[in-house]
Amino acid sequence: MDDHKAIDQTVDMPRVTAVVVNWNAGHYLRPCVQALMSISHPELDILVVDNDSTDDSLGTLEDLGDRIRLVSAGQNLGFGSGINRGVQSSSSPFVLVLNPDVILEDDSVKEMVQFLEANPTVGAVGPKLLDASGKTTASCGEYPVLIAEVCRKFLLHLVIPCLKFRRQRPTMPRKMGWVTGACFLVRRKATESVGGFDEDIFMYYEDVDFCLRLNSAGWEVAYVPQAIGLHSGGGSSRQVLEKMLVVSEHSYRFMIRRHLGKRAERLLSCLTPIEMGLRVLLWQVVGLLLPRLRFEANQRIRAYRRIMVENTGLEAGRPG
Repeated sequence: MDDHKAIDQTVDMPRVTAVVVNWNAGHYLRPCVQALMSISHPELDILVVDNDSTDDSLGTLEDLGDRIRLVSAGQNLGFGSGINRGVQSSSSPFVLVLNPDVILEDDSVKEMVQFLEANPTVGAVGPKLLDASGKTTASCGEYPVLIAEVCRKFLLHLVIPCLKFRRQRPTMPRKMGWVTGACFLVRRKATESVGGFDEDIFMYYEDVDFCLRLNSAGWEVAYVPQAIGLHSGGGSSRQVLEKMLVVSEHSYRFMIRRHLGKRAERLLSCLTPIEMGLRVLLWQVVGLLLPRLRFEANQRIRAYRRIMVENTGLEAGRPG
């Protein structure tokens, strides 16, 4: 496995570069990469961007050969910045954005490439993602609207799941407002037209923001359920759940302000203490009734209380 800062332009250009951002992904990384290596697409390049991992996840790849290329970030840049490094270190016309806890089925890349080739106005396309039980996850959604976000503040999305960023589970290919960054295929021209991922968003909602900016730039975003991946979920972020929940809230507010406006962000911020209070109560009950989830419950409760305190008088600037 070689450490490359850039790809030699004299090398035959692969049609697709798979960019996997790794940060202490542990046992998830190797199966993800092995699945990519087994894909029958003849021109798939595999590039792992490592955000200064301290575990042995990179060590699990050492016997897989020179086909895997490594970009060492030198620090934890976050997901979007990691993807940008991968794009900059490759030259293929299509880039596969992939979490290390996603395993793609053999024909999935081909399905997404064929869809982009048949639909030149589509800039990015996402696959159907299944959870560990085989259930289809809501991995895409429509453009966010304020009324749905207000409903989320009262946790109504727990009863009506589609309220959460208008998430959906389409059974046929269709245009969407966004697809999850856990896995999607994007045209290089499309990502370059919007400047890639916003590197001020360290983690969470950077995928929604990216897709909405693609829409604003005239590109369409689509979902193709014929392409399928297994998504274990939270391979890296669950290690530091409390911190990531707080970071997620910062990113959410920034994204809302950018795409729904300052007034919408202020209204939702006024409702955030109600939301966090409800979440604290909910997870107190969960921790009491389900001892196996008590550790997670305690992390969540601490995070929600921090967000309640931070929210008071906090003006949403850049997330962090």
